[in-house]
Amino acid sequence: TAGFEAPEADHEGRRVVLGQKRMQVVSDILLGWTTVDGLPFQVRQFRNRKGSVDPAELATDQIDDYARMTGALLARAHSHSADPRLISGYCGKNEELDEAIATFAVNYADRTEADHAALVGAVKAGRIAAETGV
Repeated sequence: TAGFEAPEADHEGRRVVLGQKRMQVVSDILLGWTTVDGLPFQVRQFRNRKGSVDPAELATDQIDDYARMTGALLARAHSHSADPRLISGYCGKNEELDEAIATFAVNYADRTEADHAALVGAVKAGRIAAETGV
């Protein structure tokens, strides 16, 4: 929790919904919470039919733009999840955090590629059943 105490939640569905509303630019118009048989639930629209992006279908020159856009959206969401002054203080004023995140991202990308290659090999060898070309 990075030193932040979680707020008390009187209803788990409400807690999730308030967190989503804090992080999203535009929320699902049906987003809410309810209780059924004494159990808390989040309520949301199942599919919004607005479309989506399949990163595997992007051209090489589009990947960088896609990464920047999704990174900016993620940063915006995180900036609304806690007091921005606390986050700014945590990040500091030098490039140490930037460099650590970049190093982590490159290492994680390498690991993801290796994991994917192992998965493809296992599917080709028949050790894992999978539908390909989807």
